[in-house]
Amino acid sequence: MKKLQKGLLIAIEGIDGTGKSTQVIRLRDHFSNQGIRSRALREPTQGKYGREIRRLAREGRRQITPEQELELFILDRIEDCKKNIHPALARKELVLIDRYYFSTIAYQGALGLDTQKIWERNEAIAVIPDLVLILDMPVEKSLRRIADNRGDMHDDFEKADFLIKVQAIFRWMDRPYIHHLSADRDPDTVFTEMRDKISELIKKHL
Repeated sequence: MKKLQKGLLIAIEGIDGTGKSTQVIRLRDHFSNQGIRSRALREPTQGKYGREIRRLAREGRRQITPEQELELFILDRIEDCKKNIHPALARKELVLIDRYYFSTIAYQGALGLDTQKIWERNEAIAVIPDLVLILDMPVEKSLRRIADNRGDMHDDFEKADFLIKVQAIFRWMDRPYIHHLSADRDPDTVFTEMRDKISELIKKHL
């Protein structure tokens, strides 16, 4: 096994249909095979608050306000950091997370909440990642992928006009640790670019 000097947190972000979940698993398996202790996480989690968020996604968000849903995301993230992220980083693992607080900023921001305030609230309670890879593709193509994978059932977070707003917020995000990648390419090409970005970071911490 190759030992990292410190645990590393990598967030994979982007609108629905960009292939995040598949790439997270591929990346975990790749780096595990390279001898790096790697873990794949996902938000919302399977914890108490994450399950409630998923239930609302299935049954419809009309029964909750954007502010109330934001609180659920915050509570879920606090629990995730305490139970999963902090322990994995303490063990000096490579942690790859499928959605993190950047999705909350983008999706809740698209519902009308203040993006800067959401960002500040999350940085007060969550681990700031070492690297964020935001996958970008045309909304029309992402919706076609969703339809192909899940049928024609789209929740409110998957409608074109809403996703266009979400995408605009993702594209607005700018920090030294944030990188925007085109997912409108062959998945193997996207994987290679993501792998290389993460490998650059790992080399600095071996």
